[in-house]
Amino acid sequence: MSAAKLRWQTVETLDELFSLEQQWNQLALTCSASLFSQCSWVKQWAEQFWHSGCCLSCLAGFDGETLVALAPFYSQVEGRGLKLQRLSVMAQGEEERAELASEYPDILVNPVFKGIAQPAILEWFTQLKVDVFYCRALKQSSVLYELLASQPKLIVNSARGYSLSSEGWSINQLSRNGRSQWRRADKALKQQKAEFTWLNSDEVNLQWPALIAFHQARWKLKGKAGAFADSRFIAFHEQFAKGCPENVAMSGVFIAGKAIALNYYLLDQNNLYFYQSGWDEQTYSRYSPGFALHVWSIINNPVTRYDFMMGAQSESYKAKFSSEETSMANLYFINSPWRIRLFKLVNKIL
Repeated sequence: MSAAKLRWQTVETLDELFSLEQQWNQLALTCSASLFSQCSWVKQWAEQFWHSGCCLSCLAGFDGETLVALAPFYSQVEGRGLKLQRLSVMAQGEEERAELASEYPDILVNPVFKGIAQPAILEWFTQLKVDVFYCRALKQSSVLYELLASQPKLIVNSARGYSLSSEGWSINQLSRNGRSQWRRADKALKQQKAEFTWLNSDEVNLQWPALIAFHQARWKLKGKAGAFADSRFIAFHEQFAKGCPENVAMSGVFIAGKAIALNYYLLDQNNLYFYQSGWDEQTYSRYSPGFALHVWSIINNPVTRYDFMMGAQSESYKAKFSSEETSMANLYFINSPWRIRLFKLVNKIL
């Protein structure tokens, strides 16, 4: 079979892209794609972050009428004087203040057609007229990384992902310091008659303000904005939880019916993605409730894998759980370095 036997179509509007939702979902399932590459996540992202300066750059490949490849990118114009065209994967590239941190981005290619589809996608990609491309937190085992790794202008900053199988995991797999921390936390929380639990959808909605308050208070003490500083970030997650409750989970530690620690997760068929958290540092920090909640949530994971997502390459707290480490990367390339330098100068002056 040759690439010419696949039918390639450029997708130019969001309506056209999301009309493929049913086939997109099936392709994502075939590719074992993460939640962040699935239509539901990208569609909600577009509803919140798409603006008039965005331009879709998407290629779809069909075997007959069946979608077998999807490369969803978009570009946006940046700058006030001299302008730049920046290319991103769909569900990335929003303002840093409101950044969702969608990880594990990828293009979707049915494995049966990988050998013939990838060259066609690469040829299309290299002809896109953009000044800069940036993609964060992708696995080095991804199709997208494999596709771009040989490009001469590509700059790769290595990163590390942390995840583990919850099946058979036990306290004994914590690091030595982690086991000591757990014993202290377990004893202190038992003395307070603390309860650990998974929350149902109504309870998630009820505890959502507490999660935000805990999280923001902690980051305010660090002199930083915190993940929930932007209303668009909050609105995205509220709408996603409403539309896709099966993809959202929250665990908590409660004392006398009051939350003292909350973990917010995203969920797909096999993975529980640890996304955000918050705890009452002012009253209960010495109890390590956030750490204890991780331990409980790993042991009581409703699916097979517990994914901490991307973290520091060394001395990450995520390593103390005996997590498996995955090679990841942030990558970018610049087509016109002189134009980037001029862009920075002009916009600094303006």
